[in-house]
Amino acid sequence: MAYNFTLELPEGWEKEVSREKDPEGNALTHFSCHLPDDEARTDLAEIEIFAGKMPSDTTAADEALANYADIVGFDDDDPEDYDPITEWPFAGKKAYGFEALCEDDSPMRLMCVEIKSGYLALFSICAKDDETLVDTVQLVERNFRAKATEK
Repeated sequence: MAYNFTLELPEGWEKEVSREKDPEGNALTHFSCHLPDDEARTDLAEIEIFAGKMPSDTTAADEALANYADIVGFDDDDPEDYDPITEWPFAGKKAYGFEALCEDDSPMRLMCVEIKSGYLALFSICAKDDETLVDTVQLVERNFRAKATEK
């Protein structure tokens, strides 16, 4: 079964959606969204989503850990059994991920969710402050959808 992924956003948000192929040749939907603050000439929040078939031989938790290694990285001082991945509820599922700071020191959350059996959604959300981050995560949780399509 294949899925069509959608994300409805309130007025003021700007959204671009593209459909690509992942390294295994499967369809991948990419959302790039931001909520501009024209006065400050910056964004109040940004959302990046990649959704598609789960890579073979992996889990949402494994994908979150791989992204942590790529984005934040491990320190030599980290204990050998250090696990930076947190589990959160997300739309009735389990999200695995971490929180960190973006390059401009704004808070971000990355979450990997097996949104449907065998289908992964990676959510990367940055915001101007913690309150806006939580509001944006809740917005995505309410409005991200995966609808089955015939294939």
